[in-house]
Amino acid sequence: DRLFQVFDRQLRHLTRLVDDLMEVSRITQGRMQLRRAPVELSALVRCAANDTAQIMKAAGHTLRLSVCEAPAVVDGDATRLAQVVINLLTNAAKYTPDGGLIELHLGCDAGMAEIRVCDNGIGIPAPALGTVFDMFSQLEPALERSKGGLGIGLALVRGIVELHGGSIQAESAGQHKGS
Repeated sequence: DRLFQVFDRQLRHLTRLVDDLMEVSRITQGRMQLRRAPVELSALVRCAANDTAQIMKAAGHTLRLSVCEAPAVVDGDATRLAQVVINLLTNAAKYTPDGGLIELHLGCDAGMAEIRVCDNGIGIPAPALGTVFDMFSQLEPALERSKGGLGIGLALVRGIVELHGGSIQAESAGQHKGS
């Protein structure tokens, strides 16, 4: 029974990895089709926070949510936008030591929506800020962590955000100072 659980977990990880690689491939080849419709981001952000609650709880993280009052409606693919927020939250959880603080903000101003994920995790050295969204990009401390991925998630996030006409950037005061 325990062997079956391990096999099942590993199969799910492998399936997710292959799915992510296929998604990035579609984006780079210009073949990803967005199913655009009006999307209310407040509800989407709350659902993404809810979807990552178990990950946060398992690591003892506090997830602080800050959502703008005004309805934030964008023309986008709700599934892909949720994938962006979930990937950012999951990444923050992975690279924040247990018991950390992760914040998810949705701001609305002058016809623009901004989603921000902040953490008090391992941080990003200045030279890596420009490459953190590249395929297979990983920081040295991340490679040592058992929770480390393969550096696909943030490349996928950037591709989806750019397909929506948005932009993404990483900021950090440096190593061990969050991002």
